[in-house]
Amino acid sequence: MPEGVGHRLALALSRLTYAVRIVSMDPLSVFIVATVLTLLNGGILGLMHKGFSTEIRPAAADWRIGTLLVAGGVVLLASQHPTTVWLLLPLGNALLLMGLTLYWRSVRRFDRVADTPWLFAPAVLTSLALTWFVVVHPVLWVRVVLACVGWSIALLASARSLFKHRSARREISREVLMGIMLALTGFMIFRAVFFALQMRDVNSILATDHVLNVLTPLSVAILPVIGTTTFLVMCSERLRAELAVRAVELDATNAALLAAIRSREDAERIARHDLKTPLASIAATPELLRAGRALEPDQEQLLNLIEGAARRALSMVNLSLDLYRMENGSFHFEPEAVDLTALVRVVMEDLGQHAQSKGVTMRLACGDEPAVVAANAVLCYSCIANVLKNAVEAASDGSCVELDLQPGERVLLRIHNDTAVPLALRDHFFEKYATHGKSGGSGLGTYSSHLMAKMQGGALTMQTSDSSGTTVTLELPCSRAQNATEPGLDRTISQRAGSGDGESSKMGDQVFAHVLVVDDDSYNCKVLCSQLALYPVRVETAFNGRSAIERALAHRPDLVFMDIEMPVMGGVQAVQHIRQLQKARRQEPSVIIAFTSDDEAQSQARYLASGFDTCLGKPTSQATLAPLLRGLPRPPSPPRQAQPPVKVQAHLLADMPEFLASRLQLMDELEQACVEHDRARLRSVAHRLTGSLAMFGFLWAADVCQQLEHGATGIDLAMAQRLARDLIEHLCSVPVVQEDANAMSAP
Repeated sequence: MPEGVGHRLALALSRLTYAVRIVSMDPLSVFIVATVLTLLNGGILGLMHKGFSTEIRPAAADWRIGTLLVAGGVVLLASQHPTTVWLLLPLGNALLLMGLTLYWRSVRRFDRVADTPWLFAPAVLTSLALTWFVVVHPVLWVRVVLACVGWSIALLASARSLFKHRSARREISREVLMGIMLALTGFMIFRAVFFALQMRDVNSILATDHVLNVLTPLSVAILPVIGTTTFLVMCSERLRAELAVRAVELDATNAALLAAIRSREDAERIARHDLKTPLASIAATPELLRAGRALEPDQEQLLNLIEGAARRALSMVNLSLDLYRMENGSFHFEPEAVDLTALVRVVMEDLGQHAQSKGVTMRLACGDEPAVVAANAVLCYSCIANVLKNAVEAASDGSCVELDLQPGERVLLRIHNDTAVPLALRDHFFEKYATHGKSGGSGLGTYSSHLMAKMQGGALTMQTSDSSGTTVTLELPCSRAQNATEPGLDRTISQRAGSGDGESSKMGDQVFAHVLVVDDDSYNCKVLCSQLALYPVRVETAFNGRSAIERALAHRPDLVFMDIEMPVMGGVQAVQHIRQLQKARRQEPSVIIAFTSDDEAQSQARYLASGFDTCLGKPTSQATLAPLLRGLPRPPSPPRQAQPPVKVQAHLLADMPEFLASRLQLMDELEQACVEHDRARLRSVAHRLTGSLAMFGFLWAADVCQQLEHGATGIDLAMAQRLARDLIEHLCSVPVVQEDANAMSAP
């Protein structure tokens, strides 16, 4: 080193030493202060590193242990004594070197770099060399140079790892920590060179004559103190980056969940269309099989089983969708008048065999006053069936389940059995999935019943004790309307299709009302056409919206049953086209009914807004179709003037007055059956009239009676009564003449 430079450097160091002496800082005091700060930072890091993520925690643990080792090394170096220097000095330097090596491994682990077994080799070799120059050949400046070299290797390796694995995004804390390590490396190199050149005569690093001996413990404290703070900032930045990544992942997960929800809604919509449609066809078929047939009791029983099973399956599909809508708040409740007494009796009948298998009897106590509630019949049935079934299953064998129905402003139905609810279940009785001791129990029965009661403006409560048993009380609001009414479209159809008083349609070649059935399911078309065949209408079918438009262009329909979801063109688009075409042609708008399995209130509101007059659910029945067809043009009464005579054989003329009198008596009975709503009697009388009238040549009357016989199950009784009167007038006015014998014998 040039003499002038060495002199200036020595002068500067002497002045720094003087400044240190002014503040009374000796190397030992600095070692103690550095130790306290190091231990404090190590403790803080020890408290914080457990809160880090699993990826950062190993690196933080290494940094913490390294800080504690550095603190231990500083304590040992500050505690050295001439008698213990041979032990404390090598051990203190070894701890310092191991601590710095752990810092190196910490930054490697922070950047997810795999460990290597050679990582501690420089620290071990340096420690062995330091021990040699302490115990065997004690030379201070050599020890200082070796220690500085060992420190520099660990610091440079750490700085290199920080630089090598930096990210594209600038990290200030990483740059600061890298700068601290490079600065300490420069100080250690300077210290080694200075000791080798200028301080060979120094015997102890605790001597106060040289400022480097004061700066050394301060430099040792820089990395554990300032470096630890910087490392914590690095960890915080890594956590923020991880949180940002997690936020992106959560956004992607949320988007996937939303897509899954939409997919589930689409699947439910498809299930409603694809599952409910065939079930609707099955449920409507038994009614068609009964029409015009005298069935044996076992045949009628089988049809009832088929019809009941299909309708129960439909109810289960609808109920599951309703429960889902209740939970998410999208359920639309429209109260109707429900006879709760009759409904309870139906539930008891359905659960009769289940109760008999346990020897349990069910007894209903109700007054003469009707118990009509403002509720939904399907929801009420499911709610009562769930509660009553649970009561029967929980009741002891041979006991009685008592039902008490009390009318009033709030109708109360109490269901009591003799056993108590298990203690573990009492506080969670109506919670979802709450069950106890029931094999195969899902815990959804009481939960869904409680939810259904609440959605109808009612309540479901439970009282239980070991002495008195269990009582579940269903409370529902009373309905002011004592008879449930089914909405009809008489006014709309009368305005659109005519009042039916005109005589523009005739039997035979002339056409009555024109009905168009549009559905892509051929089974639905067959069922609905079979139901419409009982009415004097001409039915035409189409299998999608486009073909429906073509049919409507060829011949305006009076009434259209339109499915919604169809290939080529759906119902909503088709009805809009038909409305526009009829408006352009100045035609009377057809009555168009949305014939669909989708019973959601929002969907039906959308259908009405798109141009439909009303919505009709699948399956439908004759009782539902009758009001819709009441206002359509109907077949005229038989001609009252110039009626063609009825020709009978000569030997029957004498019996004709008595025959006509007996037929008129049967027709009076036919009209009376319509008045009394006795459909079985209507079918039986019409059957008797059909054969006898045809035998005597009254063909028109026989044809009308045959229509009444086949349609007795679902025909509008008002229409049947009008036809009965027409038949009476026809028999009273039609001329009866003898058949020409020559015409009979002609080939």
